[in-house]
Amino acid sequence: MRVLLVSANRERIPDPIFPLGLAYVGAAARQAGHEVRVADLCFGRAPLQALTGQVRRFQPDVVGLSLRNVDNAAYPRTVDYLDQHRAVVDVLRGLTTAPVVLGGSGFSIIPQAYMQALDGDWGIAGEGEVAFVRLLAALQDGRKPDGIAGLFGRDGPASSSGGEATVPLHHRGWPDGCWPARDLLDYSRYIRRGGMGNVQTKRGCVFKCSYCTYPLLEGNRFRTRDAADVVDEIEALMQDYGPHPVFFVDSILNFPRNHVETICEEILRRGVKVRWSCYATPVKLDRHQARLMAAAGCDGIELGTDAVDDDQLSRLGKSFDAETAIKANLYCMEAGLRVCQTLIFGAPGETQASVRATCAAVRRMNPTAVVAMTGVRLYPGTPLTNSLIAQGRVAKDAIGLLPAFYVEPEVAGFLPRHLQMQAYQAGNWVLPGLAAPILPGSQRLLRGLGISGPLWRLLQSPWMHALNRSRFKHPNTSWGVPHPGRKVV
Repeated sequence: MRVLLVSANRERIPDPIFPLGLAYVGAAARQAGHEVRVADLCFGRAPLQALTGQVRRFQPDVVGLSLRNVDNAAYPRTVDYLDQHRAVVDVLRGLTTAPVVLGGSGFSIIPQAYMQALDGDWGIAGEGEVAFVRLLAALQDGRKPDGIAGLFGRDGPASSSGGEATVPLHHRGWPDGCWPARDLLDYSRYIRRGGMGNVQTKRGCVFKCSYCTYPLLEGNRFRTRDAADVVDEIEALMQDYGPHPVFFVDSILNFPRNHVETICEEILRRGVKVRWSCYATPVKLDRHQARLMAAAGCDGIELGTDAVDDDQLSRLGKSFDAETAIKANLYCMEAGLRVCQTLIFGAPGETQASVRATCAAVRRMNPTAVVAMTGVRLYPGTPLTNSLIAQGRVAKDAIGLLPAFYVEPEVAGFLPRHLQMQAYQAGNWVLPGLAAPILPGSQRLLRGLGISGPLWRLLQSPWMHALNRSRFKHPNTSWGVPHPGRKVV
């Protein structure tokens, strides 16, 4: 069958992200004998016009539409992508009668609502390498696609032969023998524009952060790749596309402990020269691990600390205390790693005291950069959302297609000014919800100058401190006027 995969993501700030999940699905479909093409809407001034041309030339039998994100998860500067996704489907419906199959992490978070909003023929919630190939086989043979895990039809979850819905959002194992088909897209352009490639070493998460969707999307246990296979892929990337930095896209790379350390040891054993960065947790991050990661080429680490206050960490469902977070930051910096601390303010139970405690602690920790989110994005099915609904603090029907955020009332009037004051004083804080991020023109200029890797690393420079501080010289005292497409619950 002729299969057209469409990557709907157009977000390029702070960097365009190569659609790794779509590339995995494309590889699986191609291995199954299908003719696969990709329409990438991330670049170009007229992406829908380019899509029109590709559909007319290729005449697909099936279209797979990958929805990476629902919105940018920043409040109050929220950008909702639903209208963009609708526009893509409208173009497809006007050009072809081929069934449209929805998928991707954005779709998987709210599959039924997206099926109705976008009028998809089929949808796959969760990982698609197996389910999409099975759906293609059923469509090719003219069979009813029964018993496919994660499959949605127009009326809801597709049923098995026994009549019961089968909608797990993840599979039991890793798709062995399947590397992402990067050649289906312009991977080099992502390197040039984003400064780095991406690799996934495992799926799933055992941690229980109250707001997080990873256990829902990938399962609540880790499914790891063999370290040799991971390093084989890295070596192939360096050979095929030239030396370039890599970002490990795992929800967290450094846990389980033996997994990341085995990968580092394999990189060192082979003498692979690669610069890389990752998301990490303070849990079990000690001096040995930090030094080993640095020796293996790690030069930047984004620590998902969220708070540096024991009470607030407990309320967020974190698996560590403030002392652990402080030590992990220290160990990383001692090893020569640049550190970006990511924080969340305004979750249930937040107080002015907990906000001040976190801010003061992070200022003392003196990381390379701080990214502070205001308010917590509420997704269906997370422990936080379920708890707020059970307590009657949030209406169940408020959690749907429109982005919904929670800001603790006690700190709602305090947060905007206080966080902007911290950003002004420190010089290396980024507040995605309160201040405009780097402009596209500035991003292209920096990449054109040969600056690669995460742009937050630049915030260690005195000139960037001065430039960044200037945005917070006159802090706002309120959240501003919410957009109709945003919702604070």
